[in-house]
Order: sequence, then C-alpha cells, then structure tokens
Amino acid sequence: MNRNSTTNGNSRPQPLGQPNVGMNPSGHNTELVHNLNEILANEFVLFTRTLNYHWNITGPRFQQVHRFLEEHYRKILEMMDQLAERVRVMGARPLSTVHEMEHQMSLKEKPGRFPDTDGMLRDLVADHSKIMEQLKDTISREDFFTQDPVSEDFLIQLLKEHELMAWMIRSHFSETNSQQ
Repeated sequence: MNRNSTTNGNSRPQPLGQPNVGMNPSGHNTELVHNLNEILANEFVLFTRTLNYHWNITGPRFQQVHRFLEEHYRKILEMMDQLAERVRVMGARPLSTVHEMEHQMSLKEKPGRFPDTDGMLRDLVADHSKIMEQLKDTISREDFFTQDPVSEDFLIQLLKEHELMAWMIRSHFSETNSQQ
C-alpha cells in the first residue's frame, strides 16, 4: 500500500481523504447525489423567495413578519450549506451556479409578484410542503441508504426542520384561515 492510500475494510486501497459513504466505484451514489442537488436547487428558490418577501413585506405586521422571515432565510441558507457539504462528503460536487440550479429546480420563481402578507406566507408554506414531499420521496428510497445511513439521517433532520418552519408560518393564521 502506498502512503497516499488506505483500505476500506475490503483490503482495497482508497485515496486518503476519500470517504466510503455508500459510493459506487465511480466515487458516489450518482442517483442520490442527483436528488440532493435537486433538493438544493429547490432550497435555493425557497431561500430567494423568503429573502424577497423579507425585503418587500408591508402592512401592520411589518416588523414582526420582517424579523420572522429574516430568521427563516438565515436558517434556509444554513440548511443549503449543510446540503452542499453533504454532497461534497459523498465525493461529488453540489450545484453552485444559478444556471445549474435553474435546470434542477421544480419550484418556480414568480418574478414581479408581490402578494400581501398572508399571500406571501401561504406561498412559503406551499414551498416548504413541496420540499418536504421531495425529501420524503428521497428518504423512502431504501436502496440509497443501505451503505449510507448518515445521508438518510441528514435528510430526516432536514425534513424535521422544514416541518417546523412550515408549522411556524402556518401559526400566523387563525384556525379558520389556515384551513383554506
């Protein structure tokens, strides 16, 4: 064995610094990485929309919602960073340009649209819900995680964060309004 490699338990040399986290021989679980990048692209849309609404909120609840949305876009940015780092740990590259993300996002931007406060919050709940469905679909793929339970746990934690954030947003509505 040369100085720049180690074994992975199968007596097969691996380059130092290259983790074995459920990767195929090319270095990573290609389909899982693709899914993670699609999630990252949708997180980017959610981040951008949350920041946009933070900048453009108006009305009597301005101060409260402005601060609330700031907390959320900062949290989403942190989640995006962790997601990109997970892709890197897996030996792949995360999407890192707007052009790349544009081709992978299923959430769509709504340029020039500035709904009222309730409309903004409903948009954000809908986006969180779509990302939660995307996460659940990915988590349900057992074949992705047989050799990579860390990615499964990471996605479950990400789902938990989105559920919490969506609940916090829905809490801005009365029970009768939130059922609409």
